[in-house]
This record gives sequence, structure tokens and C-alpha cells, in this order.
Amino acid sequence: MTTPIQAATIAALSSDRRCWKEETFDAGLIHSRRYVRAWRKIIKARSRSVQDLQCKARLVLLNAEDPNSMEASLARDVLAMNGGKHG
Repeated sequence: MTTPIQAATIAALSSDRRCWKEETFDAGLIHSRRYVRAWRKIIKARSRSVQDLQCKARLVLLNAEDPNSMEASLARDVLAMNGGKHG
């Protein structure tokens, strides 16, 4: 079953992809706004499982300015987790 965080992550990722496919800034603006709405929904929700944490980690990596930052490193560690065990 899809959790609210997973559904919002799917919406955010698809909006991000659609935004970059548009030819003009104005055409992509609606997708950008959808992305921000989904991002805010994810920020407010509590993670209840490893999958929820992994969804949040995907968005952290998508928005990380520095791939070597502590946040990006932590997100990669979370994505590497498998059912609470590093794998």
C-alpha cells in the first residue's frame, strides 16, 4: 500500500521531470508549483517506515547543491538501508 509520503514523492518527481521538459519557463511554472506543494506535504509528514525515509532521501538528493554534503551523505546511507539493515 502506498503511504502519503510515497504518493507525494511520486508526484514531486513526476512534476520535476515534466517541468524540465517544457520549452519555456512559464510553461513549466505549473509543474514547479506542484513540486513545491508535494515537497511541503512531505516535509510535514512523519516517516513511519524505511520506505518513507527512502522517499525523503530521494528528494534530498535531488535538491542537494553539494553532492558531498552531510545531508547528501546521510540520504545515500538511508537509500542503502534495507529493512533497517545496511545492505
